Amino acid sequence: MTSANARIDLHGYDSERAKASILALIDSAQASGTLRVEIVHGRGKGVLAQLVRDVLRESAKVSDIGVLDQGAGMWARLRKISEMPPAARPQQSGAVDAGPTRAQLARDLLKQSKRLDLPGS
Repeated sequence: MTSANARIDLHGYDSERAKASILALIDSAQASGTLRVEIVHGRGKGVLAQLVRDVLRESAKVSDIGVLDQGAGMWARLRKISEMPPAARPQQSGAVDAGPTRAQLARDLLKQSKRLDLPGS
């Protein structure tokens, strides 16, 4: 995703669809390394405008927000994943703690074998 594509226009969206779309935009932009998104909600201080402000303020992925030209939307600066607190970082796909790897097990076995007192040695 290029920064030119990190923009969404919420005209005609209901609140539920708008919130889901904002969160998806933030997730995909951050995952691709794009650090700025723009969300167009239309002029005024209506329901969508308030929703956009609330979603951006509540997101741990957003470091700063501002108003787009003429108040028709908002921009958000995103944190790099490495800058986020560990608990707020997105889970890597397939990242399930499956226990020690084969390499870790082999190292542990080797360490244990070096500590063994073998008969006749």
